[in-house]
Amino acid sequence: MTGPTTKPTRAEIVRRRRTHESKRRFHSAGQAATIVRPLVSRPRRVTGRPSELGRNRRRFEIALPHGATLHAPTLPRFHVSWRLASFSLVLLLGGMLARLLTDPRIYVDGINLGGASLVPGEEIYAESGMARQHIFWVDPVGAQKKIEAVPGIASASVSVAWPNLVTVVVTERVPVVMWIEGDQQWWVDAQGLKFTARGDLPGLLPITVDDAPAGAVPNSDKPAPVEAIQGALQLKQLRSNIELLHYDSLRGLSYQDGRNWRGYFGVGTNMDQKLVVYETLVEDLLARGIHPMMISVENPLAAYYRK
Repeated sequence: MTGPTTKPTRAEIVRRRRTHESKRRFHSAGQAATIVRPLVSRPRRVTGRPSELGRNRRRFEIALPHGATLHAPTLPRFHVSWRLASFSLVLLLGGMLARLLTDPRIYVDGINLGGASLVPGEEIYAESGMARQHIFWVDPVGAQKKIEAVPGIASASVSVAWPNLVTVVVTERVPVVMWIEGDQQWWVDAQGLKFTARGDLPGLLPITVDDAPAGAVPNSDKPAPVEAIQGALQLKQLRSNIELLHYDSLRGLSYQDGRNWRGYFGVGTNMDQKLVVYETLVEDLLARGIHPMMISVENPLAAYYRK
């Protein structure tokens, strides 16, 4: 015999329904948390000034499923040894240096020469020490000294430019007389400096040294007397028909008169006075029928003659 059953009340039915609904919602929420779909949003086209665009810019975030990760593509890695890099740099520099040392366009094969008219350019180029020399090894100061040592060169300047341009400008010594000692001939400038005679120069007055030691080696380092050079130039200017002068260390300058005697004039720049005395004395001697062998006006105040 079954006992009587108790019928639930309305309040209990409502309470059970609420409990069952809460469990169902909790179970549905747990399943939704395990599957999260990414949010996709299309950016809106925004018009306006750049400043307004900056203010209206939005950030978009993408939600990934639980445990998912993003993998960015990786670039290949190159491992270069410092020894290999150093060796490559040495090879590069060595190649450049070898090119610079062997390139024929960087060697001096000539010079741009200015100011030379008496001294041959070939001689200046050869004596400079720069012929076929690498432009890196050219020493302008050293080359200048060598060029100034060339006979007939008073001064020189040397400049070097890349790749092989060398410019030389010289100032030559100007010969005024031809100085003759035995078989040796020199050109002599107004300061009495001797240098190598280079052929015949028209209009150059020759002076022969009469008392040059026999058999002695002529010395180009010993200058000619400046007073004698000055006197010779003045005599030539006053008497253009003079073609040869003589010189000795005791009596100075002299020349062989066409009337068959020797006239002595000494040295110095008062040849105009001496010539007046000389011509006066000659006129007097010829008027008296005297034919001298020599006439000296070395001292114009004490002129004399010899038969």
